[in-house]
Amino acid sequence: MESLRPTANGAVDGPASDPEIIASAEAEIGAPATAWAIEAAAEIVRQVDEDFSLAGTPGMMTGTEREGCEASLLTTLIGLHRGTAAADIVAPRGAQENVRLSVRQGVPIGSVLRTVWACHTRVQDALLAVIEQEVPADRMVPEVRELNAALFSYVNSYVIDLMHGYEDELTLWHGRLPAERQRVLTAILDGEEPGEDAERILGLRLGRHHLVALAWPATSGHIPDREAARQRFGTDAAQALGAAGFLTVEYQGTTLFWWGFNTRPDPSVAGALRAVPRADWIHLAAGRPGSGLFGLRDSHFEAQQAARVARISPQQKFWDYDTAGMLALLIADSQAAARFVQVQLDGLLGPDQKLADIRDTLRHFLMAGSSRLAAAQALHLATNTVAYRVKRAAELLGRPINENQAMTLAALEMAHTFPHLLDASALTQ
Repeated sequence: MESLRPTANGAVDGPASDPEIIASAEAEIGAPATAWAIEAAAEIVRQVDEDFSLAGTPGMMTGTEREGCEASLLTTLIGLHRGTAAADIVAPRGAQENVRLSVRQGVPIGSVLRTVWACHTRVQDALLAVIEQEVPADRMVPEVRELNAALFSYVNSYVIDLMHGYEDELTLWHGRLPAERQRVLTAILDGEEPGEDAERILGLRLGRHHLVALAWPATSGHIPDREAARQRFGTDAAQALGAAGFLTVEYQGTTLFWWGFNTRPDPSVAGALRAVPRADWIHLAAGRPGSGLFGLRDSHFEAQQAARVARISPQQKFWDYDTAGMLALLIADSQAAARFVQVQLDGLLGPDQKLADIRDTLRHFLMAGSSRLAAAQALHLATNTVAYRVKRAAELLGRPINENQAMTLAALEMAHTFPHLLDASALTQ
């Protein structure tokens, strides 16, 4: 241990390990050897990081790997000095914390073990370099053999401990992750600033672009493979939309789908989302894409508005805000909405099929900018039939069709989407 001394330049800004292990090392192997280990660990982590980067190989690299390497090297030197058997060597707290953090950051066990063994190789090289300079030639071979055997047995003990720690944390973290994601999402949607660990927990970059949709089942009965169907839809949608990632969170009685994008998606992305195949039981309401935290909140609010319409309307299983936004506003007061429909469409009310055909033809006619041809093409009717029904509508309404067109169209849209508003009993519900 007397040969282990830091270099003269002292490029490392203090130890990365906790004071307890530093004090223990200084008492056991001396301050110079401890300083050498601190310096060597910093250089080893730098070299391993560089090696992995050049090879394009994923390592652990959680940001705390220097602490894990340093603590392990100090523990190894203390063990060598004491002659501790490998069976009695335990992976130090710094290394265990590093592994637990790697679990929470989604680092696979293979990358963790790759990093541990890479650091071990570098530690071995560093100690052998000291032996080559300090040990006489006639003692070199047995010293190297003894050191290699001790180092291998120690690192093998570390690996066993770290694997157990990884597995334990993985079980714990997977049990906590849904609750952690729900906690962070709730805070964000409540207008709070997310914590520093928000992106790590969510797995999405908050400062980029987002699209939110809300989903719920069309039935209250048992749904086989429900979770698998939702994950499949989320994955297929992410691929179709060009999203960088997605997650699903159970939120306020619905499944919240959240797709994240590195670049701003096209505003018409809802149309692409509509086209993504999904299980028949999934009802979906989508907002528009937004940027940053404000855009995320806006997209969620718009999805909520679309969901309000979707839950009342039995006619379709997908709604987006562009389609549902005005309707959500109009039905905010259900009795007022019913009165508006019945006042505006007085004369066209009733369940009679002929009245229903006249209402639908008039709706298409007004949506098409009073074009008989466009309405006829949309409804697969003759233009004369459209003209007759529009004329008949004017007679029943008792006013020209070009009078208050916007209000008439709004009432027709509401009646088409929410047929119950045509019933006078809706005024008292």
